[in-house]
Amino acid sequence: MRALTVILFLLCLLPGFLRAEEKYVTLDDGSSIKVFLFYPKNAGEGPWPLSVLMSGGSATEYIVRAQFWLGHELANRGWAIAVPVSPDGNGFFGKIGESIPEVIADLQQNIAEIEHGKSLLVGVSNGGSSALEIASRHPEKYFGVVAVPGIIKDSENIGNFQGLPVYLRIGENDFLRWNRLLPQLKAELEAAGARVNARLEPDANHVFPINWGELQPWLDEVRNNSENSTAPAAPQPAQLRRSFTQ
Repeated sequence: MRALTVILFLLCLLPGFLRAEEKYVTLDDGSSIKVFLFYPKNAGEGPWPLSVLMSGGSATEYIVRAQFWLGHELANRGWAIAVPVSPDGNGFFGKIGESIPEVIADLQQNIAEIEHGKSLLVGVSNGGSSALEIASRHPEKYFGVVAVPGIIKDSENIGNFQGLPVYLRIGENDFLRWNRLLPQLKAELEAAGARVNARLEPDANHVFPINWGELQPWLDEVRNNSENSTAPAAPQPAQLRRSFTQ
């Protein structure tokens, strides 16, 4: 049974296994970033809160497509999902990571299905690491960060989280040995002002299926805690487009 589960999970990593809408977001400097979008199928008519999924590795289109499985799972739980493709093939660290708030603002302004206000950053591997870095610069813009897994790549690029919730999971058998960094990583994030929910994922390697029994209550909590925040009113959509999470 375990072998079958692993096979099915790996099949979900195949590029093109799931379809998504494509959009190009033009940045203030005139450059553009390609974004794939998923919408919920069975979560009302929207608008839905936005989750930005940061892919692992270099975040090229091939790798982004290979991680549609997580976008699909998040969309099935009531989130609109945006998955950006790195324009230079080097992920979203440093200066290019500063484009993510621009991408979010554009999507919220121009897509009726996407709720205005705070968004969620979710990242896998290098994507989890870049999500931590991005969120620490403007923590007031986010519900929180889900890094499954993620680490601090450069402490010089980490700002003050100002109490932002961080959900961190690292595989117990991580072949990159990130598991050995967890105690220090948790301490560093807390020292930077994050509220950290961190532990090792049992019997897991570097990339692993999400434990929704743990993550969903955390997501519900961070959204509920943000309800008192005032978000700009979103325009009412005349007609919402169909779901692309097939």
